[in-house]
Amino acid sequence: MNKQLLMVALLAAGGILGASAQRDNRLHETGVVSVVNNDTADVAHVEKAFKSVAPVSPKENGLPRFAIVGKDRQFYVGIGAQFLGEAVYDFGNNVGSPTLFTPSAFTPATPGNGSGLGFGWQSSSIYANFVAMPGSDNQVGLFFKANFMGNNNSFNVYHFYAKYRGLTVGYTTSLFSDGAAEPMTIDFEGPNGYPYTTLFTAYWTQNFNKNWSGAIGIDAPATSLTTNEYTSSVKARTPSIPLYVQYAWAGGNSHVRLSGIVRPMQYRDMRAGRNHGLAGMGVQLSGMTSVAGPLSVQFNAAYGRGIGSYIQDDEGLGLDAVAVGRDGDMKMVKTLGVTGGLNYAITPRLSSNVVYSHVTNWLPEGADVADGKYKAGDYVAANLIYNVNKFVSAGVEYDYGLRKSVDGSKIHVNRIQAQIAVTF
Repeated sequence: MNKQLLMVALLAAGGILGASAQRDNRLHETGVVSVVNNDTADVAHVEKAFKSVAPVSPKENGLPRFAIVGKDRQFYVGIGAQFLGEAVYDFGNNVGSPTLFTPSAFTPATPGNGSGLGFGWQSSSIYANFVAMPGSDNQVGLFFKANFMGNNNSFNVYHFYAKYRGLTVGYTTSLFSDGAAEPMTIDFEGPNGYPYTTLFTAYWTQNFNKNWSGAIGIDAPATSLTTNEYTSSVKARTPSIPLYVQYAWAGGNSHVRLSGIVRPMQYRDMRAGRNHGLAGMGVQLSGMTSVAGPLSVQFNAAYGRGIGSYIQDDEGLGLDAVAVGRDGDMKMVKTLGVTGGLNYAITPRLSSNVVYSHVTNWLPEGADVADGKYKAGDYVAANLIYNVNKFVSAGVEYDYGLRKSVDGSKIHVNRIQAQIAVTF
């Protein structure tokens, strides 16, 4: 035990000296972008154009440090990258990844493996932000971002979309994900109960006035089902429909959003030899605001039937709907995800975040699932983040996770992690 405590202390000290926050907050800053080929370019206009195209989330570094301005200012191009190197020390059970702290993925530690040191770099990313005809009514934006989180550290694209006026089309986060209200964590996965998933989507956003806005869209049809020998999955026929209405103030730095989603899905009744439909739906209340001085809060609560694919901890676990009994029947799972975060700006360069998140899945009566099926989980994170300059930031984080199965068994993990990032 003394060796474990020593290792934790060393990692924490290393984090304060040279680790980094994997997520930044550039969309709320000015003076980030520098034009490299045109001394007369309006840098503020270039930066504003890039912000209008980049994902709106503290986890994204979509605002490039350097920009190229085209002839007659007909286009802006920014290419950036973020290198992340991290060290993590886990004690408790097995996490399974040095970059993702996911309670639903925890497994019991084998004898002699109750703690361990790991390193990761796979969440490092490259990105490109392109704006044509900037500032005009026909402005077109294109955004691309990828990391190395694919199989065997392969290239993994998780943003590739185009924006024209109020229309966004491409591969990115769902409209049901309020990225701007997600608390900032060094852990790449983030709060386990937060709705965050990437898929092919198309949506229209409309500003009604300086405070009110709304959006509606379609998401590529996809379901995650737990079947038995009497049921099977079939190809989805109908896209999901997310939408929201939002009230923002303080120049867009604070908002409250009410979101909804409708999720039609189908499955095959093997005994009757026919397909049946299910209608999932969910609602979410989310937002972010300043509380007092340098203290701000982020929050969300999402609840619904058949929305497991949209909750970070549930994604891919067959928790949209599950088989019930032996009659070829399936029923949807009720899911609740809640998250709260506090951010405190200690100094202009040093900040701290405290995050709590929870998810619960209520399986229908008679659900035909394994005893180890994921039932509920808790996630806690606390960090210190120090911005050295526009290129380098530093931080250290403590994470705690708890996994509960349908049979009542529980396992937990503690993690101390430190990262170093160079972003441009």
